Amino acid sequence: MTVIAVCSAKGAPGATTTALALALAWPLNGGSVLLVDADPAGADLASGYLQGATGPGAGAGAVATARSDLLDAVHGSAVALDATGSRLLLAGPAPFPPTRPGAAPAWSRLRDLDSTGEGSWSVLVDLGRLPAGADASLLAAADLVVLVTGSSLRAVAAARPAAKAMRTAEPAHSSSPRGWLLVVGERRPYPADEVASSLGLPLLGSLAWDPRAAAVLSDGAPAGRWFARTALMRSATAVTARLRDSAERRTPLSAPTSDESLLHTSVTAPDAATVVGS
Repeated sequence: MTVIAVCSAKGAPGATTTALALALAWPLNGGSVLLVDADPAGADLASGYLQGATGPGAGAGAVATARSDLLDAVHGSAVALDATGSRLLLAGPAPFPPTRPGAAPAWSRLRDLDSTGEGSWSVLVDLGRLPAGADASLLAAADLVVLVTGSSLRAVAAARPAAKAMRTAEPAHSSSPRGWLLVVGERRPYPADEVASSLGLPLLGSLAWDPRAAAVLSDGAPAGRWFARTALMRSATAVTARLRDSAERRTPLSAPTSDESLLHTSVTAPDAATVVGS
């Protein structure tokens, strides 16, 4: 079981579109992929990609409150993303309920899917934009955290507080980092490696700037056979390979405490890392 949280900062390209691209590109290998809409701003996947076709009982909230078998609850509430039936989406209109500060988020319950006996599961959680001071447990429940940003000066400045907090809270004695940076639209205008150096996070890779393909994911625009061959989806496939490799190399960690804050502080001044454009 691998749980990957995808998030962005103010002014950055959408974490939702990115998470959906990764879910569609994720190799199944006999397992299942579950994309979870946990964005508190709400239901972009339901109204965009799904064009409202979720059904009255669908949604993350239905799983969070289910008293029956977890696997049955997921299959009863999720929507298939493709014809395989093994790429599933938990979207709105019912969101995950809020949790008290310091408590594990409701979606962390999905870790129990691997004990259901129905093959292996990979879970991608769309957290949306992270406000300053977001609760630490929100991200500490994930195995890997992916911060999505653009390559402009404005995007890098907006991502700097979250990036610094992620560096500070990186668990010790880990064989591979938990926090990673994903750049959307490399060289618009700065290279991805320069952006990563500025933010002080390891570079996961970059997603191609591809408005036509992105519109399929964000707004449910018609997609044909061309979609799988687009620059966006080809780059998403490369990123999923890196994510899977990173997850396999990570040393299992003990359960995080409420003190293990990834976003416990708001930082406004640039740190000592290289500043993009300098």
